[in-house]
Amino acid sequence: MPEVNENNCKFCYIDIDIDNHRSKFGLAAAFVHATDTRYGFSSDLRKLGGSELSRIKDLIESDHEWSEKLGETKGIEVKAPAPHGNRIVIELFWKDSPLACENFATLCANGNNSLYCREPNSSKKVKPPPIGDCGKPLTYKDSIIHRYIPNKLIQGGDFVFGNGSGGESVYGKKFKDERGGLALKHDERGIVSMGNSGKNSNTSQFFITLAEKIPQCDGKHVVFGRVVSGLDVLDAIERNVDVDPSNEKPIQPVTITDCGIFHPFVNAGAGYWYDQPDVDSFTGSTPVFMVRPRVAVVAPSKGVCEKFTSALGTNAIVIENVIVSCEEDDVQCNDQITKLLDTFSVDVVIIAPAYKDKFDALKLPPSWSDLRNLDKNEVILQAKPIEALRKIKLESWMGKDKSFTLS
Repeated sequence: MPEVNENNCKFCYIDIDIDNHRSKFGLAAAFVHATDTRYGFSSDLRKLGGSELSRIKDLIESDHEWSEKLGETKGIEVKAPAPHGNRIVIELFWKDSPLACENFATLCANGNNSLYCREPNSSKKVKPPPIGDCGKPLTYKDSIIHRYIPNKLIQGGDFVFGNGSGGESVYGKKFKDERGGLALKHDERGIVSMGNSGKNSNTSQFFITLAEKIPQCDGKHVVFGRVVSGLDVLDAIERNVDVDPSNEKPIQPVTITDCGIFHPFVNAGAGYWYDQPDVDSFTGSTPVFMVRPRVAVVAPSKGVCEKFTSALGTNAIVIENVIVSCEEDDVQCNDQITKLLDTFSVDVVIIAPAYKDKFDALKLPPSWSDLRNLDKNEVILQAKPIEALRKIKLESWMGKDKSFTLS
């Protein structure tokens, strides 16, 4: 695999699974697919109605063949996929923390052993990651979040012991603190920083801030990135995970099921994993990443933004609401949209019809045109709340790209 650098690895992603949701949902999908004719419902779990979904748990518990599998997943999940999705996309600060960025990017890339890899929507085997001096694969894939401090941070990266006492860098040893990263502040939610046991003791452990500010970490931990999308996943951890106060360990398991390099227009920025039952697959299922387009909504009020969010449901993720209530907001709004696009934090911008004339002059940033030749109307869509989802699926670049499977 080629070496990672600031040109080919500007962003990384990690996919988070909370309380074994993926395997529980996969078990329900497999059960429905295998017993559809026996119990008289659709073979696709995602197409079942509420009355049918309510039957599944009782049916599988009373089914001798399938009830034994409940222990393997520690339960079953029959509800629709969680609205928060799985993916967190992280922008790396190569200029300030090149060692930390190279370390983190390599450990992410080792998850699929490729710098350029679409989601593995097939049963094709992936080459195993390299083994470190610790005897464990050098990757964040299948490692856990071992530390959770509510309203403060989550910490992971110990793929050696899984309890915060281990870790290994791609350099084979602990590496030094970088002045540029130490100078950066933990001053917003979603800052990504190196975990350590003291000065110059960086390995593979990292943490992501949940609080807006953690000044006690400033100057002690090397900041090397920030979350550009996936804050909803952090919200989900805070809503659904309890913590053991004696050791700060999450009671419900939080696992990094996948990781890699995020390439705009190649990888999806948000969505969830669905292990689609497949009789032709060696494992019995094919992992499919169900894409949820990341959306910025431009509207005159918070109430209108909420209508867009409600209309999009769980089929898309609203990353940002940009409220324009007067002419003075125009320049600030344009700057905000340009920044969101320039950092690839969103895939689509939805503009309320009332602002059609105000945004005719808005252009796609060079970072987009350098990578893909898109028409502005494939990115910036004018729509009412009721028609927003249809326009995303039919008119946006992501909806037209057949390599993505939209949810």
